[in-house]
Amino acid sequence: MYLARNLGAYWITVVLLALLGGVATGVLAARQPPSYRSEVQLLVTFVADGAGEAASSPPPDAGKLMQRRVKSYASMMNTPRLTVPVIESLGLPDTPAQLADAIVASSPLDSLAIDVSVTYRDAQTTAAIAEALAVELQRIADRDLAPAGLGAKAKASVVQPPAVPDRPEAVPWPLHVAGGVLGGLLIGVGVALARSYRRDGTPVQADVRTVWKAARERWRSSQRSEGGADEAETAASAG
Repeated sequence: MYLARNLGAYWITVVLLALLGGVATGVLAARQPPSYRSEVQLLVTFVADGAGEAASSPPPDAGKLMQRRVKSYASMMNTPRLTVPVIESLGLPDTPAQLADAIVASSPLDSLAIDVSVTYRDAQTTAAIAEALAVELQRIADRDLAPAGLGAKAKASVVQPPAVPDRPEAVPWPLHVAGGVLGGLLIGVGVALARSYRRDGTPVQADVRTVWKAARERWRSSQRSEGGADEAETAASAG
């Protein structure tokens, strides 16, 4: 009741701040530079160490060992082990941490594939980064030793090469606007409550004031009733 009453008193402020938040985030989203995305997919296979052929009798847990190695490769795609060589080879102005934020890599469950997605501010550079990451992972796989207990080396191959994107990524307008409206709404509610607290105090203080006011009115009413009764008795006695 207290919250509804005070929010209703300042509903114009709440609505205006919510609209202002939505417009502000929409303008900021419109002024963001365009970003492009390019994807590359790699497949990790395992060949007998030093023989160049598939192992004839793999161990019972070979599948788990292979997937563990693939998962480790996917998790290192945005680490300095790959981002630093890519930055140096392409002459990028980014730091390893900045480039890492532009890279998303994953490996589907029960799969030896690695999906890599790169989002960057230039179309040509986006595809070049994805290609450089694939090349660097292939080098790492060639240098790595075979997983312990497997006896087969990993080999990474590109099965879906990156392509130069022909258009920038779409801006998620609804999310930006919804976030701005929600933020403005929360600020508006906070302003309304702060102004109401300043005027009436907290809900507990407001309730105490209401009870005290009601008690005083009741006491005054009873006093007036008693006074009227005394006057009536006095008049009757005098008559």
